[in-house]
Amino acid sequence: MLEDLNNKYEKYKPELGGKFKPLECQPRQKLAIIIPYRDRRRHLIDFLSHMPPMLLRQQVEFTIFVIEQDTPEIFNRALMMNIGYLEALKQDDYSCFIFHDVDMYPINDYNIYQCSTSPTHMAVAVEKWKFGMPYDAYYGGIVAYPKTIMEKTNGFSNLYFGWGCEDDDLGPRLEVVGLKFARPPAVYARYATPVHSRDKGNPKSPDRFRLLKNAKNRIWYDGLNSVVYNVSKIEKKKIYTHIHIAVDRQKLEEVGKLMI
Repeated sequence: MLEDLNNKYEKYKPELGGKFKPLECQPRQKLAIIIPYRDRRRHLIDFLSHMPPMLLRQQVEFTIFVIEQDTPEIFNRALMMNIGYLEALKQDDYSCFIFHDVDMYPINDYNIYQCSTSPTHMAVAVEKWKFGMPYDAYYGGIVAYPKTIMEKTNGFSNLYFGWGCEDDDLGPRLEVVGLKFARPPAVYARYATPVHSRDKGNPKSPDRFRLLKNAKNRIWYDGLNSVVYNVSKIEKKKIYTHIHIAVDRQKLEEVGKLMI
């Protein structure tokens, strides 16, 4: 299946690692799409089928980074987003970062994939919630951050191991620096979502509500400046870059405590 996709996109002449550039214009931004990932190969194939054609029609320069957390440690989505940001900047000087769940697929080309001066929550009309959101303060699924905002907010929290609240944490972090999310119109920001069960390696986090309660207090010591990880392997595929990450939870949490 991946070989079919490789052949499909060959005419666009991507650089190794999946860096696509418009053939007929000079784009204004370099976009890195960061996918926190584990055990979702079927969804990844579908994502790679849906996403590049739309971005190519939008004349976007982009690279898709799949950031896979190695087993057996419990999945940490926001940590993978921080790592994806840092690792992408080692590859090129990206100015726009879109952090994207692998199981959300944009439905139309009017959903523009670029960054503004503000952070943008893009998953506004989601199929599994009847093309709405589960609650008003929902910031999950897909967010777009310019590089300047990532630096200003110290990225995301590294401490949410397991499912829940790592996306809710984004609102308080932005509030500390005097920002809030923009949202595109729901008529454009529409996403299809396949039905699936939760990954067994991603149980509900028992610490999620305690962490969320203290989100504002942790922003300056829990984020990009306290990331601890090891890169197990980097695979530069024809249409994306796959980075495998090993996480030492105990060491990560110890570093966080030292920076309080």
